[in-house]
Amino acid sequence: MAKTQFLGAVLRLKYLAGHNEKNEPKFAIKTYRHVNDTHTTTALVTVAKAIASLSSQPLESMMKLETTELS
Repeated sequence: MAKTQFLGAVLRLKYLAGHNEKNEPKFAIKTYRHVNDTHTTTALVTVAKAIASLSSQPLESMMKLETTELS
């Protein structure tokens, strides 16, 4: 039977940073490390929104990226 082991996670916030000369959106990405597996989705969304409220740029999206070892 396959096993998994949580190695770590990051919270990635993507902000709309403006538009280029072709009026295409430009994005800025901020990554916050040391997210552990006990943090709930609700808690991460709450923290992401609180961090984003400190920025002058609008929040486009938020992601949790996990690294897991398979064996």
